[in-house]
Amino acid sequence: MDYDAIIVGSGLAGLVAGAKLAKESKKVLILEQHITSGGYAAGYIRGDYQVDLSLHSMDGLYELDPKIKIFEELDVVFNIEFVKITTGYYRYKNSRVDFNIPDKVEDAISTLSELYPTEKSNLEKFFKTLSDLTEDTHSIPTSKVKQALIGPLVPILYSSIPKWGGKTAGDLLDSIFENEDLKLALAGTLQYYSDDPYKLSAIIFALALSSRFKGGTHYIKGGSVRLSNHLADFIKEKGGDILFNRRVTKILVKGNRAYGVEYENKERENLEPVQVIGKFVIVNAAVPYAINELISDKHARSLKDKVNKLEVGHSTLNIYLCFNKSLKDLGHNSYTTVVNVEGINSLADLEANNKQDYSNRNYIFIDYGQIDSGLTPLGKTTGTICVIDYLENWEGLTEDEYTYKKQEITNIFMNRLDTLIPGVKNYIEYVNISTPLTKKNNTLNPNGTSIGFAQTRSQAGMKRFKVKSSIRNLYFTSAWTFPGGGYSSTILSGWQCVLNVLDEF
Repeated sequence: MDYDAIIVGSGLAGLVAGAKLAKESKKVLILEQHITSGGYAAGYIRGDYQVDLSLHSMDGLYELDPKIKIFEELDVVFNIEFVKITTGYYRYKNSRVDFNIPDKVEDAISTLSELYPTEKSNLEKFFKTLSDLTEDTHSIPTSKVKQALIGPLVPILYSSIPKWGGKTAGDLLDSIFENEDLKLALAGTLQYYSDDPYKLSAIIFALALSSRFKGGTHYIKGGSVRLSNHLADFIKEKGGDILFNRRVTKILVKGNRAYGVEYENKERENLEPVQVIGKFVIVNAAVPYAINELISDKHARSLKDKVNKLEVGHSTLNIYLCFNKSLKDLGHNSYTTVVNVEGINSLADLEANNKQDYSNRNYIFIDYGQIDSGLTPLGKTTGTICVIDYLENWEGLTEDEYTYKKQEITNIFMNRLDTLIPGVKNYIEYVNISTPLTKKNNTLNPNGTSIGFAQTRSQAGMKRFKVKSSIRNLYFTSAWTFPGGGYSSTILSGWQCVLNVLDEF
């Protein structure tokens, strides 16, 4: 069978693109090399527990958030429940301070001004800057952006605000605040976007924060896998096909036009590769992998020259914990807790900390039991420890060395968590660890990254990899493409991609 569109990979961007195409009565085939759809938006069940592999919270969902219209079109709003997180944005803790940052601007200014009275006017200036940056994304004339894009996105923003387009998150914070602990607190969730505040684009940082404060933070009840499963079911209900354990080995190109793919069945490796023809090929996989491995040198030379010069983002180490007790009973009352170790005195200390021994690295702890997460029965909960990490720390180990290192680091962080929440170790019923190597093997992402290309000031916005390729009828969509990494950006990438494809139809 020939298809209107063949999608390589079933991460969120590919699922969004596939769902919209299927809704528009296009014949869609998705080929996924893993055993399930969703990419990082996935999870698994262990006994009473649903373990979410990546989603901690979703930003936005305010009136002008472009995701709203996308979710309406794809029936997400009718099938997925978004639970509002009411414990605030996050708790920030280091050796000197320990406080909660509310998720509403006026409350954040009030709380932080009490802690840092001399910074009150600076806090007002900071949040106004965040608001102004976001407002600019909603005030571009529609003649400059396709109506179907559900409001303007980031590209024009970079040309309209030169003041911040070439600056970093560190530059932004340094230009407004004096107090280093306040800067560190506001950069608390930096690891979701970058491993260095002086590399992260100021606008990426500002837009992410602003979206959180405008719409609060929400969690998909039942885990991120619910969103992936809904989109996959939506595609199949509309007549699309999704095949698992199918690894694409070649993108077929003739005369600078993509016309199909070749794939192998991982379950039956003795079978000959299969070729399937499609009017369009959409790659929802790591851009460096696709360009270097799936397209012949003859057709990908210019793309390779560009891609191989770009910096790949960092990875993370995640420890998934299942507790047979609510952590509220132990006095813990924060959904997100950011822990900075002793010795972190300024933003300049953050980047080096990522290379420290695991016993002395900053980390974030998520306690899903603070909300009605839908992940566990009443009285039980799950949690995730997140820490910046790199593939180089895990390559070249024997199987025994790898297993031992995973257990050693798991023990380190369980002990550190027990210091944060005394007695919590006694209630751990299940524990698992995901390393950068785990992520690389499961997603084929270089470095095991989840954010694609590093979101530096020189690789953000209009400089990010575009969804439309120089090869006709070949498109890319994922965290690797515009607008960038993260759930919201990935969803918008899939939407932008599919609207371009529909224009071609």
